[in-house]
Amino acid sequence: MLRSRIFYIGAVLLLLCQGSLAQAVIADRPSVLASNATSNEPQNSGPMTTMAPLQSPSTPAPAPSTPMPDLVLAAGPYARFLDIIDHAAKVPPRSAEDLEHLMGDLASFDGPKLSHSFRAYAILQAMQTPAFSSGIQAWGRQYDRQSLIANLRANPAYVEQMPGIAQAREQVLRQIRKDGQAALLAGGIYKDLAYSLQRLKWASRVRGGKALRLAALRNAPYAPQTISNDLLQPLLRAYSLQPPLLSPLMAANAIPSRKPAKGGLLKKLVSNIGPDAALASSPSLAIPTLSAAPAYAGELQNILANAALQILDPSTPYPGALGSRGLSDTMAECVDWARLHLNQCVAATRFVYEDSFCIARHQLKDSGRCIAEFIDGHHQATH
Repeated sequence: MLRSRIFYIGAVLLLLCQGSLAQAVIADRPSVLASNATSNEPQNSGPMTTMAPLQSPSTPAPAPSTPMPDLVLAAGPYARFLDIIDHAAKVPPRSAEDLEHLMGDLASFDGPKLSHSFRAYAILQAMQTPAFSSGIQAWGRQYDRQSLIANLRANPAYVEQMPGIAQAREQVLRQIRKDGQAALLAGGIYKDLAYSLQRLKWASRVRGGKALRLAALRNAPYAPQTISNDLLQPLLRAYSLQPPLLSPLMAANAIPSRKPAKGGLLKKLVSNIGPDAALASSPSLAIPTLSAAPAYAGELQNILANAALQILDPSTPYPGALGSRGLSDTMAECVDWARLHLNQCVAATRFVYEDSFCIARHQLKDSGRCIAEFIDGHHQATH
């Protein structure tokens, strides 16, 4: 009996000892695991090496997107307008949907939108003239920059005294003439196309939904426009005055060299052969220059003054720098009249091919004339 009690008490003490030992092991396990992790860290270097580039201080952080300047955004719609015209002249329509799409794209530009963007685009053209931009920058270093800005704000005619003004004026007018010629040329292509499309089955179908089409044309300018980055980047480079100052498109219109040929009569005669023969310098020949039409003379001066302000102070807001000074927006009125005639033309159409005539007559040719009227004697300058 005594032996059984002693055995029972021993068993209870053994169980209590085992329980205390287990709790001690469990309590000590986190430190053991932590020490194991610390001791095994060099061996488990695979995952750490893949994470190291993300935590490396030498890895540059992504640069925040810089907003486009107001002047560049303002010039974007006109750049898109020119791109639509260029594409229309090169790629003929292959379906009724192509004609409808082209008409809708061109209808998205009403008079105020196209005129406002036209001015911003012309300002960038003036800023791209090397003699004008470098001359004004030199003035900004030589004279008090703030005084120059104040003079331009008080009187835009002050720009006429600045260096390179003649070259800038010529550059802007050359680009305007080129734009008008491009629209008129595309209009001629689509006018001829209207006759050839009559032989195609898809173009001879009756066009339906006239009321909806007219409503879509009237509301097209209010739809949001997306300007591609390919069109905005050249404008941004022009705004930043980054070399080369002239893009390929602008360089095609750049003022050619006027240095006389040297080396005898034969070399002089040979130098007059080629695309620049009309502008070849000669002591007996006067080089014709372009000038703005009387209705646009003040507008051109305002464009050049805005360009000078942007060169002197790139932070100048647009269009708040210089207003139109009470000048009537002749181009906007001209474009809106063309839109009114377009609506009348579409209302009178029946067949699909007749859309080509409406596009040619009122969206391309009329718009081209609205642009070309900026130049004095535009009938000779654009034909």
